[in-house]
Amino acid sequence: MIPELKQRALHRTKILEGQMRGVQKMIENEDYCMD
Repeated sequence: MIPELKQRALHRTKILEGQMRGVQKMIENEDYCMD
């Protein structure tokens, strides 16, 4: 894999991972969310 492409893909997956952890935390805490 091209190093630059690999770095960009890893960066995007880390962003998604953080967002999913946030959603998981909201579900566990039964937080209200309009979205």
